[in-house]
Amino acid sequence: MMKSRIPLVLLACGSFNPITNMHMRLFELARDHLHQTGRYQVIEGIISPVSDSYGKKGLVSARHRIEMAQLALETSDWIRVDPWESEQEKWTETVKVLRHHYNESLRSLQFRKGLMRNNWPIERATEDFLSSLDPGLFVMFPQS
Repeated sequence: MMKSRIPLVLLACGSFNPITNMHMRLFELARDHLHQTGRYQVIEGIISPVSDSYGKKGLVSARHRIEMAQLALETSDWIRVDPWESEQEKWTETVKVLRHHYNESLRSLQFRKGLMRNNWPIERATEDFLSSLDPGLFVMFPQS
């Protein structure tokens, strides 16, 4: 009998000044490796650019870095750019960014479970799969 895989979210925090092919390739390599172990199911990748107050010399405005990342990822069906960290007034510790995304994942899961209970149409996912999504396990890439 096959064990169920542990759902996993990949999170990369950094300046993404600019986003590069290797940033995106890291997600692909990590997902492939984790899937090959047979233990994990990567359900999402998140790129989280730092705020303008990060203080890195030559840092392009967050608005432009977000836009560049969105353009670079427009063909991805599982990696997305999240602007939350870049919208903070000051640099945000990585653990706080991780906590934010963990809480957002939990809220999303609870919303989806509510839709399933009410028989409202959502993406084709089974109740078993949704029940197994406890996004307590995030893999983070080091900051760039």
